[in-house]
Amino acid sequence: MIKRDWQLLKPWLKQLKSARLQLVVGLALAVATALFGIGLLSLSGWFITAAALYTAFDIYTPGAGIRFFAIARTLSRYIERLVNHDMVLKLQARWRIALFKRLKQQAMAQLASLRVADGVQNLTRNLDAMDNLLLRLVAPVIVFVAATFSLTVFWYLYIPAAALALVLVMALVLLVSGRMAAITRRLALQQLQSTQRLRRQAMALTESITELVAWDAYAAQQQSLLKQAQRQEQLDDQQLALQHRALWLVELLSQVIFMVVVILSSLTFQAGNLSAAEMIMLVLSALAWQELAADLPSQWGGYGKTLAAARRLLTDGQSSQVSPQGKAVHKASHTATLTLNQVSVMRNQRLLIKPVSACFETGAVHWLQGPSGLGKSSLAEAIMGWLPTAGGKITLSNGTEISSQVSFLTQKTEVLDGTVRENLNPAQRPLSEEDIWSVLKTVELDVVINTLPKALDSLLGARGITLSGGQLRRLALARVLLQGRPIMLLDEPFAGLERDLAKRMLENMVSANKDKLWLIISHIGPQQLEYPNVPGGKRIELQPY
Repeated sequence: MIKRDWQLLKPWLKQLKSARLQLVVGLALAVATALFGIGLLSLSGWFITAAALYTAFDIYTPGAGIRFFAIARTLSRYIERLVNHDMVLKLQARWRIALFKRLKQQAMAQLASLRVADGVQNLTRNLDAMDNLLLRLVAPVIVFVAATFSLTVFWYLYIPAAALALVLVMALVLLVSGRMAAITRRLALQQLQSTQRLRRQAMALTESITELVAWDAYAAQQQSLLKQAQRQEQLDDQQLALQHRALWLVELLSQVIFMVVVILSSLTFQAGNLSAAEMIMLVLSALAWQELAADLPSQWGGYGKTLAAARRLLTDGQSSQVSPQGKAVHKASHTATLTLNQVSVMRNQRLLIKPVSACFETGAVHWLQGPSGLGKSSLAEAIMGWLPTAGGKITLSNGTEISSQVSFLTQKTEVLDGTVRENLNPAQRPLSEEDIWSVLKTVELDVVINTLPKALDSLLGARGITLSGGQLRRLALARVLLQGRPIMLLDEPFAGLERDLAKRMLENMVSANKDKLWLIISHIGPQQLEYPNVPGGKRIELQPY
């Protein structure tokens, strides 16, 4: 294992320390299972040969030995599977926790850039590939080497030359398997990237099927997905071909050691230093050893995938310098002034807007305006602390943490696959029915929810298919209002709504929450909404950088 590989696998191997005793027991049972299997086949061969050649011998002792090996092999294999698979499940739980902890330390900007397909890839295939670390990489080598040395000692008692040949062939088998594993590194990385592309394209095709059909582009996207699937199949075929070549070489080496044992045991038998039963016993033990050797290339064929998965998990889990985590959480204060002092925002190494300076006071409705794509949402994320500011400073007059004082309606309408109540109160705060229905009435959604079969306990379904797009937007707005924080930061709250409805909703919200600071981000201004009779505040027209 080269140094770079060790650096990638070291964080995952360190997790094995937490289950050191279970690891030792599991490996010991795996070695015992292999030795019991060799002993069963060897002793059975001796017993059958002896029964055929000798008229009188003690049948009870070898018979008891055969039964012992058979029962011990079955029992040790069963317990070994329980111990090792239990340990792997525990390790996977720890790995998932470690992955989520690293994700939690990232800045919101990095998390927002992650694709759903990448998250699914990490939580499923990448973490599953880490199972190979113990069951297919560490354990098989230890079992193979331990069983080979044990068999070497056994052979040395009868034919020393065969024992030395076995050690040499063991080294060659390890060399072939290791060489194959090294070659799989680059191929496995291509497989991982291909799998991620395939998953992304498949999820994108599923999520945007309506738009693709409408634009008559579904067939083209489908063909692109099929080509990517074929590419994935080609890479898998290359992986299998590589494993087959390595397996062929290992089988060749196994046949060589088998022939060496047959020839040397025959010569020793003819010299009168070995009985016929003992000769058959040694030959059959060589056959049993072949099974252990043949498993190694197939097991180590997953080395590249495990290494690629470890690299991807560590890369995606790298923490950022900018993170809102770990900061103190303050209770909401209903008297706060939000100040932006020469604030500019950068995304993807590009400055979006000219520096903004403004002082937003409580009890008024303030507007941040600008055409679509200018960077209004990025400025909102910067106010929340999710994006770093390229310059300037954002402060609250009461000195508290901004993110704990702001209820933020993002531009994207997020809907949980649950009930209306679960969508309105995902944090399960102690909200009364009166509070919930009051807010629903504010956004003029109470009548719609009341007509559902179970009202607040009605399931919305996947992606909120029970409600229309405009109704889902109002549901998301109601969820923000129920947080009850002093600052309401609303990004395009009236998207997809009729002007008259938007006007009434704004009047309802402000009149019911006169002590809050309202900061509305929109590509349309208050004059286009026939600005309602509510306290007016700042109106900032954002300018491109």
